[in-house]
Amino acid sequence: MTNQILSKKDVKTLLHFKSDSSLYTPEQKDETFHLKIRIGLRLVGYRADEIYSWLESRKVGRREVA
Repeated sequence: MTNQILSKKDVKTLLHFKSDSSLYTPEQKDETFHLKIRIGLRLVGYRADEIYSWLESRKVGRREVA
């Protein structure tokens, strides 16, 4: 897999979050959610492979509960 960096906007779209604060909640409360990468003074990104693996782990967790 590539080391692609997703923008905050891309991650919010992928996770169906509407606001920045909704993205900060899993960062602070979920130990398995990967932290952002500082790209510039005001620019952050997220590693695509980490976001996709986090999403996949959430799907597996839902299947176990159901």
